[in-house]
Amino acid sequence: MRRRGLLDLVLFTSFVLAMAPARAVVELDQPAPPLKGTLLSGDRFDLATYKGKVVLVNFYSSYCRHCALEIGSVETYRDDMKDRGFEVLVIAIDRPDDRDRVAHALGTYNLQGAMVSDLEESGFERSYPTPTAFVIDREGIVRAKLWGAKTLPRMRELMTPFLGK
Repeated sequence: MRRRGLLDLVLFTSFVLAMAPARAVVELDQPAPPLKGTLLSGDRFDLATYKGKVVLVNFYSSYCRHCALEIGSVETYRDDMKDRGFEVLVIAIDRPDDRDRVAHALGTYNLQGAMVSDLEESGFERSYPTPTAFVIDREGIVRAKLWGAKTLPRMRELMTPFLGK
């Protein structure tokens, strides 16, 4: 009887581990993982369709003080570099009932974004310390992972090499 209990425990533990979602690990110098969903505007997006552009995938929270400090820099840099093929996708990790708050913040800065809860497919984590951003190059390769708020001079320093002179 005791042996059967141990076997049941081992089988149950194996089942739980097999059913647990694998932790998404985004690897530098590897193809960007899938990222598909619906933007707050209602438009659908797929990161794979951004090939040919440099994309900053920015994980954000409307409650994050550092995110609030950097969002204007992100908008300004995007506006300055849009003609050179720079795009920004903001992924809000806020709760679904904070949708209006996130929409207002992103709308103020004219940035397109989605709620993490509206992602249909994602090889990224569902949550990161905010702000956390990934730089995807024109070929769809992850080239950098950036933590913390970025000022406009820092954005220029970090992003311009990927866009060319």
